[in-house]
Amino acid sequence: MTDAIIDVIIPVWNRPDETRNCLVNLINHTPNARLIIVDCGSERDTERMLQEFADGLDERALLMRDDSNIGFVRAVNRGFESSKAPFLALVRNTSIVSARWLDPLLQFAEQHAEAGILLPCLDPGDPCEGPCEVESGSFAAMVIRRELYREIGGLDEYLDGGAWCLKDFTRRACAKGYLTFQVPGPVVSHQEEVPLGSELRRRETLQRSITAFRERWGEGGSFLLHVPKGVEVELLRQKLDLLVQGARHGDSYTVLVPHALSQAARQSGLCCLHENVKLVPLPRFGFDGMKRRLYEKLIGERPGTMPVTAVDGMPFPWSERYLSFSDLTERIRGRVH
Repeated sequence: MTDAIIDVIIPVWNRPDETRNCLVNLINHTPNARLIIVDCGSERDTERMLQEFADGLDERALLMRDDSNIGFVRAVNRGFESSKAPFLALVRNTSIVSARWLDPLLQFAEQHAEAGILLPCLDPGDPCEGPCEVESGSFAAMVIRRELYREIGGLDEYLDGGAWCLKDFTRRACAKGYLTFQVPGPVVSHQEEVPLGSELRRRETLQRSITAFRERWGEGGSFLLHVPKGVEVELLRQKLDLLVQGARHGDSYTVLVPHALSQAARQSGLCCLHENVKLVPLPRFGFDGMKRRLYEKLIGERPGTMPVTAVDGMPFPWSERYLSFSDLTERIRGRVH
């Protein structure tokens, strides 16, 4: 099938019932796609079922087999290597797509050349109010531009096959100018995967992955900014744009804003710039004690968070120890460059 818009990679290791449901929904709801099924040494009943699907789909499917379970990430990379379409998708064999699930993702990609990795909203768990830049992809379902894959290659098989592998992939993409977005639209249902192997082995792999990731990319910081009254939406936008640059390099920001400014920011679409840049409205009629308690609550939720005054020359109201916005700007630009 040479005219496929997208190649969908589905790694499979047993679980025939879930895999059948996944494939049926992909066939029904993903037209102009080719399915690349990577069978990682499944048992006979799953192997037979996959062969029946591949035979029935003819050129719409490519079935690849290994004699043993080579691991999820290696299977994904095998599928990526065999893809030819302008877009690649990864879907777990336990995920269920819904009608027209791809449409908003591909439309967003057409309108935003910088969007290299696109995620649907997942059910359960994703509010997904509007297109929002995010920190990492998802093995449940994600779409990737072919140009991105050509530039950075596949997933790192040395890492954990989980969160740190995904974060590394999106950071490599970002280093080449490609961003990761979650786009609202039809949800993809998914199941949390049951971890395999011994607990000790999993802990060792996780620690090794965290260490490797931080050696490559450094360790992000956590910051809490206070925006005083009198700041206009356009100035807030400029400051948030800088924070997004920091978020792309691992930082996390909570921004306390006056209630009226929070409403104006929401109307201007400033609440969905990046998942790690969160605007929190201050109580509209609250006394200083209420605002202080909110500050203390947020600081307590993330120990090590550094207060920042969003306007140079103005003190941070609830802490004597804080950074100026100029100090934060210098730190962010140092990390970006």
